[in-house]
Amino acid sequence: MVKKKRMVKKKVLKKEKNTEKKSMLKEAIVDIDKELQRLNKGKIVFKKQISDIDSNVENAQELEKELQEKIAGLLEKEAGLTEKKKNTQVKIDRLADKLGKIRKIKLEMSDV
Repeated sequence: MVKKKRMVKKKVLKKEKNTEKKSMLKEAIVDIDKELQRLNKGKIVFKKQISDIDSNVENAQELEKELQEKIAGLLEKEAGLTEKKKNTQVKIDRLADKLGKIRKIKLEMSDV
């Protein structure tokens, strides 16, 4: 009878240990699930940030392209204005020469 009681006690102890192990494993699984949920939330936040950054980069690249096109247009206008300035300066120089000749002729006429 004593042997049976010992065997029963051993079986009860074994069941308690198994129950404790299962309980600990369940707690570990719950902790792991919580950690996975936390990591997934972080992953979602990072993906959103990356998406925002990608959008900002695309906008910046588009703006850069537009500005480069405007600069190219302004450079063309500048080249045209520079040519006009050069031609105008040539005309001014010719007029100055003509005015100088006219003054010289006036002086010669007034001396006569």
